[in-house]
Amino acid sequence: MLGPGVLLLIAVLFYWKLTLTSQFTWLEGPDAANLDLPWLQFQAGEWHRGRFPLWDPNGWFGQPLVGQGQPGAAYPPNWLLFLVPLKHGWIREAALNWYFVLIRYFAALACYALARDLGRSRAASILAGCIYGLGGYVAQTIAPQMVNGAVWTPLVFLYLLRAERGVRPLSSAVLSGFFLGFGWLAGHHQMNLFVTMAAAGLWIWLTVREGKLNWPLARLATISLIVAGLASAFQTIPMAEYGRRSVRWVGPPEPQGLGQVVPYSIHQQYSLKPISTFGIFIPNLDYKFGFYIGIVAFTLSVAGALLAWRERQVRWLAAIGLGGLFFALGPNSVFHGILYSLVPLVDKARVPGAGSLLFALGAALLAAYAADLIPRLEHRESSRRAGWWLVIAAAIIAVAAFAILAGNLQTPTDDRLIIPAIAAILAAALLAGCRNGGLSPHAGLVCLIALVLFELGNVSTFIFANRYEPSQNHYLPPLAAHADLVAFVRNSGEAARVEYDDQVIPYNIGDWYGIETFQAYTASVAANIWGMDVFSPDAKNFFGIRYYLGKTPPRPGLHEVFTGASGLKVFENPGAFPRVWSVHRTLAGPNAGVSARSAVWGLEGAAPILGGCSGGNDNVQMPVHQPNFIRMTADLECRGMVILTDTWFPGWRARVDGRTARIYEVYGGVRGVMVDGGRHRIEMRYRPGSVYLGGALTLLAAMAAIWAAVQAAPRKVARLTGAQSA
Repeated sequence: MLGPGVLLLIAVLFYWKLTLTSQFTWLEGPDAANLDLPWLQFQAGEWHRGRFPLWDPNGWFGQPLVGQGQPGAAYPPNWLLFLVPLKHGWIREAALNWYFVLIRYFAALACYALARDLGRSRAASILAGCIYGLGGYVAQTIAPQMVNGAVWTPLVFLYLLRAERGVRPLSSAVLSGFFLGFGWLAGHHQMNLFVTMAAAGLWIWLTVREGKLNWPLARLATISLIVAGLASAFQTIPMAEYGRRSVRWVGPPEPQGLGQVVPYSIHQQYSLKPISTFGIFIPNLDYKFGFYIGIVAFTLSVAGALLAWRERQVRWLAAIGLGGLFFALGPNSVFHGILYSLVPLVDKARVPGAGSLLFALGAALLAAYAADLIPRLEHRESSRRAGWWLVIAAAIIAVAAFAILAGNLQTPTDDRLIIPAIAAILAAALLAGCRNGGLSPHAGLVCLIALVLFELGNVSTFIFANRYEPSQNHYLPPLAAHADLVAFVRNSGEAARVEYDDQVIPYNIGDWYGIETFQAYTASVAANIWGMDVFSPDAKNFFGIRYYLGKTPPRPGLHEVFTGASGLKVFENPGAFPRVWSVHRTLAGPNAGVSARSAVWGLEGAAPILGGCSGGNDNVQMPVHQPNFIRMTADLECRGMVILTDTWFPGWRARVDGRTARIYEVYGGVRGVMVDGGRHRIEMRYRPGSVYLGGALTLLAAMAAIWAAVQAAPRKVARLTGAQSA
């Protein structure tokens, strides 16, 4: 446990701004504050109410939470965060800070395990873990849904390479596939798709590298990829269901459906620019794609590839790293265009720059090889060459930094440019000290780890905002500014939806405070809702949007009813429909002049027979409206349909007086339930078959992984016992 323990200590101290003080935050950013934090708050609140969050009612009239993917609702490690005790109903900032740090620690630990499995020393493996977990994509990508899957990526290749070496091949193939699929549960498809492509590509190469198909490896590859599909099913099956029934904002003004190809011009916008490859060791040159690992780590990775090239695992690691780099270049790499054109879903992964994850993994492991090999006597000349390269690089960078600063030139980087020069000189001195006997190899390696951390600390933790510097805090303060507006709406005594000015309330106020809102800051929306002309005044009345939060009313007819401490006001819409009502007539299509409360339209297939009475004495109420459960009461004059203006989506089940009833999709995208005249109790529960099926398949994969781990354990114990006896 020494290596993991040292790594934990390094991670805690490296992120001292989050673990040892309360002055800094990683959440001060547009997506982190406006999107990710409200999602986490909503889910934590649901877990503490004893409910698993399957449906989010707080934006766009309700959406499946698991199907959206990005909230990370299907990712078991997130559940531990949600179960942390809340503070006055709010998720604790300290818990979020440790969540951020532990994600990076476990990513570093997984890379450490892979390096150890490849035969690297403990210190060299710690170096690899630091580069992967505290630098590059993992450290510099803030969104949890994008980085959580990267925790498991080293384990995918650890067991894949074990299977290739013949170390318990079946168990290793199963475990490789399980960790590949488990990464998909983190939420975002982008990075996980790239890792899946890399793993599948390596499997294909292993099965055909000798010029003919290697059937045993082909069978292992098939088993591994099947297990990966099963392990990912808890997330991917609901995501596929939602993807077919939604539209997504990908860059063009109008959102796109799953069947539409994301334009290549969008990929061009989110690709690594060729000049930005210098951002591998120049701070702040291209932060958004997480390529920075520092001059010392970069030099070690190149040296490791050269010194250990004869080892086939090294060649494969180099191929994985270079493949990630070439893919990240997007339009400047013909390989990306080919994959975009031929491989399914690559067009949906619109950020080629996320290929930096694979580059960081390859570079970290190659650096571990260099750390072990350079101190050897037979590599003294290589050590000298690496030292000279570092000196030359330091001189070039120092001259460039002086020219930029002295000339006050406008550049993408800043005064941190001198950091790589300092680190390069010190690394060259360390190599010289090891060659001359002034430093032991172990002491020299410890100093190299410290240098790598010194470089990474100038990027990976540099963007954390200081809570006491107003100029650095733009996104979090608004989250605490509108509680009085929400309290007024809640105290109105009715289930009413809210619209708000997203220019002055940029965050998802619905998920943050637990109120139902019209719009939401999300990546997608159900296609049937989007097709209902939701932005028209009539549609806003139809959906029961009774209140508007903003400085001025967006249209005539709204009346000011409250002013908050922030200066924002609450405007009431007297024309808003109730959330539930009844109708007793059907129309073949919408008829101008006919109110939605007078007749129902938009039904597919044969329309049900309604009573045709006026319904003037009907009484329809909704006493319970929870995310996964709704209860309504209806007292109707004659047979009719009870309308609920929530999104119609598969998985919602209805019961009328305890008997199963059909939920009709009406008016284009909301729900209707048939009831006879008289008093009735109507209940709706969200029981998505896609989530249950996916969960069962993921559980099956987990059982297979447990079996594989148990199969491996006895042999490992026997081998250790034999070694101790010897």
